[in-house]
This record gives sequence, structure tokens and C-alpha cells, in this order.
Amino acid sequence: MSDDARAPRSRLAQRLFLLFVLVAVLPLALTDWIATLATTQVAEDLSLGARSQATRQVSRQVLDRLLNAKSLLRLAPEAPPGGSADAALTEPAGLGQVFHQVTLLGAQGQTHWPASEPASLASVWASADSGLERPQAAHSAAEVQLRLDFSLPSQPRVLLGAFRDGSLRWIAEVDSGHLWAPLTDAGLDTAWSVRDNRGRLLVRHVGEDSPLQRESDLAEARGDVVSSNTQLFLAGELGAGEWLFTQQAPRPRVRWQGLPLALWLGAVALLGLLAVALFSHWSIRRTLQPLRQLTQGTQALAAGAAGTRVEIRRDDEIGDLADAFNDMAQRIETQIGTLEGLAAIDRDILDGVSFERVAGHALQRLASRYPRACASVNWREGASALHRSWMTRGPADALLIRSEQLELDGEALMRFAGLFRDELLDPAQPAAASRQALPRWLCPGDPARVATIALLPLRHEGQTQALIVLGLAEAADDAALQPAREVRDRLAVAMAARSREQELVYRAAHDSLTGLANRYGLHQRIEQTLDRLADDAALAVLSLDLDHFKDVNDTLGHEAGDELLCAASRRLKSCVPASALVARPGGDEFILLLPGADPAAAATLARLAIAALGRPFTLRGVEQRLGASVGIALHPHHGRTREELLRCADIALFAAKAAGRGQHMLFTPELDRAARERVQLQAELRRALERNEFVVHYQPRVQPRDGRILSAEALIRWQHPERGLLYPGAFIDVAESSGLIDEIGRWVLEAACTQAAAWRREGTPLRRISVNVSTRQLVSGELTGFVRDALSHSGLPAEALELEVTESLLMGDPGEACAQLAEMRRWGVTIALDDFGTGYSSMAILRQLPIDVMKIDRSFVVGLGTDDGAMAVTRAIVALARSLRLHLVAEGIETEAQAEVLRSMGCDELQGYLFSRPVPADLFELLPGLRQGPALVAQD
Repeated sequence: MSDDARAPRSRLAQRLFLLFVLVAVLPLALTDWIATLATTQVAEDLSLGARSQATRQVSRQVLDRLLNAKSLLRLAPEAPPGGSADAALTEPAGLGQVFHQVTLLGAQGQTHWPASEPASLASVWASADSGLERPQAAHSAAEVQLRLDFSLPSQPRVLLGAFRDGSLRWIAEVDSGHLWAPLTDAGLDTAWSVRDNRGRLLVRHVGEDSPLQRESDLAEARGDVVSSNTQLFLAGELGAGEWLFTQQAPRPRVRWQGLPLALWLGAVALLGLLAVALFSHWSIRRTLQPLRQLTQGTQALAAGAAGTRVEIRRDDEIGDLADAFNDMAQRIETQIGTLEGLAAIDRDILDGVSFERVAGHALQRLASRYPRACASVNWREGASALHRSWMTRGPADALLIRSEQLELDGEALMRFAGLFRDELLDPAQPAAASRQALPRWLCPGDPARVATIALLPLRHEGQTQALIVLGLAEAADDAALQPAREVRDRLAVAMAARSREQELVYRAAHDSLTGLANRYGLHQRIEQTLDRLADDAALAVLSLDLDHFKDVNDTLGHEAGDELLCAASRRLKSCVPASALVARPGGDEFILLLPGADPAAAATLARLAIAALGRPFTLRGVEQRLGASVGIALHPHHGRTREELLRCADIALFAAKAAGRGQHMLFTPELDRAARERVQLQAELRRALERNEFVVHYQPRVQPRDGRILSAEALIRWQHPERGLLYPGAFIDVAESSGLIDEIGRWVLEAACTQAAAWRREGTPLRRISVNVSTRQLVSGELTGFVRDALSHSGLPAEALELEVTESLLMGDPGEACAQLAEMRRWGVTIALDDFGTGYSSMAILRQLPIDVMKIDRSFVVGLGTDDGAMAVTRAIVALARSLRLHLVAEGIETEAQAEVLRSMGCDELQGYLFSRPVPADLFELLPGLRQGPALVAQD
């Protein structure tokens, strides 16, 4: 067997073997571990009990020796032998083995033994310590007391004092070798220590085999050492505190036959594991042997080997698996044959081949599935044509595919379209109820070989698009047609793919709303046109944009805007030549492509398009007038590539819109330079924000009767590093189109609020500071947040801030803008309507606006005194403001005559060059009318 065949079996065997071993290892290891722990615990408990008994026994032996010494001392004579009171004692009888030295205290002086000890024990006894917390009561005549002397640097001395008739007679030092001999005899592997009740060490003895030769060894071997303690109470017998005996010994090791018990248990576990492994290996091999045959059979079946079967005779689940495998192999062989035929059709579908070729492969599949049958595939081509492919047998029974084109009349087409379910026909019978012979497109082949005709229609998008006609040599039931239905399903996929591909190609190049070429289709068409053009051939590209189209979307909705775009596209197609292309790249932008057009022809087409789009559109019963602007670029004068021509046309369109809309403009190099300067200005504006190059100037608004400054309007200026001081007209439009106006407006708002707050802190009598608000700031919905932040950061009261909005802000749907203004008005912010009368405000909208101030535009003020119309409009505005109880401000006043007229009309504030130009903050503070001065005079 190959390595590929063995690999799966070996991996499975390894996994099963490891599983068996793992299942055996866990209980064996757990049992071994528990047994070791239990045995060790029992051994330690026994050892600890024995050690505790030995400790008590040793402490008892020490006590017996102390009691023996006590008895000997109590029986000592009152006087030394020989009657000499101040002579050295000879060894007292029986005391020399117990005491190291003895002192006799008598009436005639002190006597001590042995003579080699010059000092008496009386002074030592006086300073010795009994270890008791409180002094003893008076001693009886036969009482003996124990005291400890710690004066020597070596081992403490144990002293016994005998009292007779309440007086101390004998003082003896107990021999340490005699007293602590039980510790020495206790064992070679133990370490002993005795301490008094105050923790002072009396004696420490370490056996020769003990690992605790030094006290520091105890910390290092703490886990391997067991300790046992016992207390020796001496208060009753010897009038001293208790002693603590501590024995420290190595932890016991459990052994059997000279080896650790854990080693024996481990060996037994390994033997058990080996037995389990051997049995598992034998059992796994016996089980996997038939699985090996099944694996080989599966691999052979996957390799495409025909007739693959396995021979396994077992009466268990593996035998059932072998039978199921053999049955599956037979079914797979049948399915593979079917799939191979269908796969050829699928490959044709994926390769995007013609439907005729797909039909040919379908006929081949039907021939292989129905060897004695004949078949044809019929499908529609155009309105009345029917394409037919059928199979026939040639020499040596070779399969041949034939094709033909049929033209059907109306009745035949209706009959073809009426086939919407599978049918079985008998060719011996005339067709259905009409009793007529079957038409040619319903005949699959040689009628002599056909006993039954199966009709399998193929429907797509609710219509019959194709038909499979299958002629069978014998009668067939519904189940026999299943392979043919599978072929029919593949043909349905091929037809749907063809239809979808055609639709995708169309949609990729055309606008779904208007049906015009979209951006992709326009680019394709321009590239194809440029490829066919000679180097000096003419081509005009017209870029057209609807004027005020956004107003339609805002007022009537986007659906109305879509209707308008469709109507505009129809008008454009009606006014262009047949050779021209109309495209809609997006939005309300259209592109006209006119081959062979010179500047005059391009201009004529532009005028026609503007005129066509200038006529009113009727949308939902309402007339809408828009108009259009057109930019023209010509090949080869303005560019030779698609990108260059479209760019030049867009530049010209922008110039036409800037010049007033409703006109056309031919591209010139000057327009290109202006566009480039505009782009450069955008970049410089961004740098100006980063470098803080903007400044704010302030223009006063004065009281009409005395010229006192009541408020001021904040106006932005740009201190350009190269071009000097720039006014808003030089950059505001670019800031609006580039989206920088929001950031610039926020900067002006914060700067004006900060300056106004500073003036208020200095006591400058300025009622309000007025700041202009752009359309984009209100549309973004962030204006309220900006105003709140500016007031908070500067500390300026809301009542000291006035926001100027233009009436163009309120066109379309003013609801959102009014809601923001009303919210800020509730805070106390004053809202002013600027440039009133120059836009499209209606009285109904004006009545609902949350405004406090109305400003008369300078376009009306200029004509005061010379233009009766300007005078009438101004009077109407003043009357309207008074009726709405609005504060009235007139701006743009340049002459005293204009100021006098406005004073007579009752304006509340006047503003203009007559009083002061906008000036920086430091110069504004010097204006004479700021602090109740005389009337202002004009300043340069």
C-alpha cells in the first residue's frame, strides 16, 4: 500500500492508541499518587507520635534528675565533715556525681566544694533567675528552689538552693553533663533545644547524623523537618518557671525492601500501562484493518477508478459501512457521468460562448443519456425568428449537430409562447385538437424512430424563450425525463447569463434614470471617438449644468428632481444632431459630444440647449424655470485627451456660472489660469487657518440722533503674507466652495466673542457684537454647538451676541434653520435678518422667522434721495419692521443725505462709511462716539 493510503490509517491508529493510553494513565497515576500520599501520611503520623513520646520521655528524665538532685541536697548535712566551718569541703557523699560545685552557708561562714572553685555560689544565687513572673512565698524548712544563672557567656548554669528553717543552707550547681545526658542519649539524627518560659536557650544538642548542625539550617530544611514539643513544669517542685523541650528530626521516608515506596508504586503503574498499551495496539489493528480497505476504495473512487468495490464480510457496523460504500460507489459512477455532461455546458456558460454552442453540448448530453432518442433545441432570435439546432446520426452512427433559422408567423409564435409546462405528445396522433400535423420546429428528428415526443419549455422573465424537443423511441414516464430537465435547467442558466450580461453591459454604460450614457459610457464613447479622429479633426465637448436645480429638490423633493432630469434629458436629445451624444455623468450635469463641430457650431448647440432648458417645466402642476450654463472645449485646440477636454469644459462651465448663469462660455487659457489660482487660493486658505493669518475688523453701528456707538459688526480680513490685507470678497466664495467656511466662521465667532468680552471687562459701553453666519454653518447643524462653546470660553453673555443671517438661508425648507435660531434666541442671542429685500423671502415665511433685527440692504440705501423706487421700497421695509416690532438697522450709509432720510424714517441704528470703516480692535477703541462723544465723522 502507498504512503498516502497508510497515512490516514496511521494517524487514526496513533490517535486511538494515545486515547487508550491516556485513559489508562490518568487512573493509574491518580491511584499511585493517592497511595503514596496516604502511606507517607501514615508514616509521618506514626513517626510524629513516636517523636512526641520520646520528647516527653526525655523531658521526664531531665525532671527525674532534677528531683534526684533536690533529694540529695535536702539530705546534705548541716556542717562539713571534721567540724571546720571555713575549710574546703571534701567531695560530699553522693553529691559529686550530680553537682558541679556546692556551697554550704552556716553561722560560722561559707564552705564550698571543690576547693579549686575560689568563688562562692552565694553571690551567684542572689543574681540568678527562677523564671517565675512573681517572687515565691516564704519557703518551708525542707524546700529546694531552682534558679538559672545567665552571667556566663557559655551554657547557663542550673542552681539548686536548699532552705532549712526558712534559711538558705546549701547552694549547688547541677552538673550539666549529668542533667542533659538524656538529650545526648535520645538519638543521633535529632536536634534538641530547651528554653525557659521566656524563650532563653538553656541547652542545644545536635546528634551526629542530624542535618541541623546550625540553627540556620532549620530555615533551609523547614519542609523536610518535623518538630515535637513538650513543657516541663517546675513551679511546684522547684519553684521555677516551665521549660520547653523541642525535638527536631528529619521527615520520615517510606521504604520497602530498601527502596522508596513511590518507586515500587510507579513500577507497578508502568507494568499496568504496558499491559493496556499492548492490548490497545492489538485491538486497534484488528479494528482498522477493514477501515484500511475502505480508505483504499475511497481513494480509488476519488481518483475516478471505475468499478471500485470493497470485499468485507462482517456482521457488525463495519460490514454495514462496507455495503453502504459499495452502494454509494455505484451511485457516484452514475452521477459522474451526468455531471461530466453538464459540466461542459457550465464551462460554456462561464466562458460566455454563444447560445448555439451551448445548445450543441446540451444535445450531446441528451444523446449520451438517451442513446436511441433524437432531440432539438429551439430558441428565439429577434421578434419572429426561431433558431433550431438538432442532432442526427451520420455514417457509422456518428452524432451530427445541424442548425437552421426559421421564420414563424404570428400563429406559430403564439403557439411557441403558449408552451409553459412540460408535455408528452404522441406523434402518431395529429397535434392536439386541431388534428393537424406537427410543425417542423416540434419535430425532433426521424419520425420513424419516435414513439413519444417530450416538450420541455424554457421560460425566462415570464416568457417562453427556448424549447427542448425530445423524441423517445418508446413510451416514457415523468421520471425518465429527469435527466432532460437537468439539461433544460442548464440551458436556462445559460440564457439567463446571456440576458444578464447584455443587461449589465447596458447598465454599466447608461444612466438608470434617464437612459443616457453615464460617466463610464461617456468615457468609452470619447475614447472611441478620439481613436477614430485624425489629429486635426474637430470635436466639441459641451459641459452643461442646470441652474438652481437644488431648489427643486429642496422645495418639491427628490422625486420631482428626478422627473425634471428626465424631462431635461428629453429636451436635450431633441435639440442635438443625430451624430451627437448626450450623457449624464451624474447629478444635474450633462455632457454633449458633437463630432466635427467648430466654435460656431458648438456655440449654436449651446444656445439651443440653453433655450430648450430655459422654457418652463411643469412638475406636479407647478411651473419651474431653471435655465442652464454651458462650458465648451474643442479638440484639438484645448486638448487631445479625454481628461484634458473634460477638464477644460468644466473650467469654462464654472466661468459661465460665475458670470451670471444662463449663458455659454468657450474655454480660454485665461480661464485655466483663473481655475489654477482658485485651487492655489484654497491651499493658501488652509495654511492661513493653520498660521492664524485672519484678523477681525469692527464697524460701528451708531444711534441716529447723537452718533453714539451702540454696537459693532465683526468683519473678517485676511492678512496675506504676500498680497497684504484681503477683504472677504477675495476669498469667501472659495472658502464656501471648498468647505472651509465652517472653520473660518467658527474662528470669527470665537475671536469676536473674546474681544467683546474683553471690552465689557474694561467698561467699554458696547451693547452687542454682531457676527455673520454662513449658509453652510446652519445646514451642518453644528452652529448651536459652536455658539455655546464660544460664549462659554469667552465668558460673554448671550444677550451681548447678535447673529446675522441672510434670507437665502431660509429658502426651501427653513424648518431646521429656524429651529436652531429659535434655540439660540431662547438663550438670549439676538437674531438679525441681513440683506432683506434682495432675495426671495415671502411674507408668510418672514412672519414665522425667529428674528429680532432687520437690516436694510445697502442696495436700497444708495438710491435714497435720488431714486423714488428705492425710497418707496425702503419706506415699505421700515413699515414692515415696525409692524413686526423689529429693531431696524440700515447699512451702507455713505452720505449725510442718506443718513438724514433714514433718521426721518425712524431707523434704530445706522452703519456705513459715513461713520467709520471697519477698523482693528485697537483703533475701534479710539472712535469718538464709543464713550458718549459727539457725532462721528467719516474716516478713511
